[in-house]
Amino acid sequence: MSSVWIGKEKNYYEIEMLKNTSYGSFNWLWSDVDTILFDKDSLDFISAVIKLNEPIIVKRDKTSIMFAEEKYGNIKISNVGNFDCKLSDFTEYYVEEDILLSYSEKWIRTKPSIEVKVTLDFSIVLQNNEMVGIVIYKASKHLLPDSEYLIDKNENTESNLCIMLGDFFQLLEKIDDDLTQHERLELKMLFLEIYEQTLPYPDLQYKALRDTILNVIDYI
Repeated sequence: MSSVWIGKEKNYYEIEMLKNTSYGSFNWLWSDVDTILFDKDSLDFISAVIKLNEPIIVKRDKTSIMFAEEKYGNIKISNVGNFDCKLSDFTEYYVEEDILLSYSEKWIRTKPSIEVKVTLDFSIVLQNNEMVGIVIYKASKHLLPDSEYLIDKNENTESNLCIMLGDFFQLLEKIDDDLTQHERLELKMLFLEIYEQTLPYPDLQYKALRDTILNVIDYI
């Protein structure tokens, strides 16, 4: 499973500690409901763990999203009873732009929506005063291996990581319980080809992709 961690928290314990000071959904990573937290005092959005729906659809063209309005800043919860929120019915990765888009089936793209840019690379999509999606720009640069606790973001990561990531997501779509032994072996070899492409690069993002590929191969 793939997930997006948003905020300063790096593990379950830190997320759990926020329960006493937050409103929000407290289901964990692999549930059908994402963990979205808002500060009890300010009602500001403070953290989230969002499970990405799979398969992640790879797009080789550019995004066609047209937001009616773009804002900068944070968002607040308008009703403290609105604890549950699911933002990951669909997930798309745009290779050329290195954009990850995860959104709810409630989002009607043909109707006006608002993009709230919380940081330069992370936005929340609102429609009818409801969170309906997230957008992550420079998505590949935010990959981190599970074993790393401190973030050492490298802005100079090679652009071909986007291509490797897109190829990896497309191979994931081919995993099926009904694969023959020969088909499983062929699929493993294709994953290993991507793995070998990452070997010359020491960056954490490439390490994250390598670790994930090895986990997938073990699963197959």
